[in-house]
Amino acid sequence: MSYRARILCIDDEPGVIELVGLILRSQNIQVEGAHSGRQGLEAMRDNPPDAVLLDVMMPEMDGWEVYKQMRADEKLKHIPVIIVTARNSSFEEIIARERAGVSDYVTKPFLPDDLRNSLAQVLKSN
Repeated sequence: MSYRARILCIDDEPGVIELVGLILRSQNIQVEGAHSGRQGLEAMRDNPPDAVLLDVMMPEMDGWEVYKQMRADEKLKHIPVIIVTARNSSFEEIIARERAGVSDYVTKPFLPDDLRNSLAQVLKSN
């Protein structure tokens, strides 16, 4: 089976990665998972995806650190990033990060259509 896009979902909650996979498989999108920031960076360096869904709140290395390292890496800096953030994230933080060049945001818990629409926009503009 040939997929139209390959997405890397970096989230420390396995259930979220599984849910993203269920939602996007129907769109013919391959979803790979990484359970930590370090694992995600390694996976991207081995085989860069078309886009990254990146959880902000993770132990050891949070999503913003992963994003910073991606932008500093010539091989990874072009990959669009959709930040996945909890509903209680502060508005000011989201605005600050928006200015940093994040492609889009999805808030947890997200609706399947919110995820699909965000990804469609990011993939179309890339």
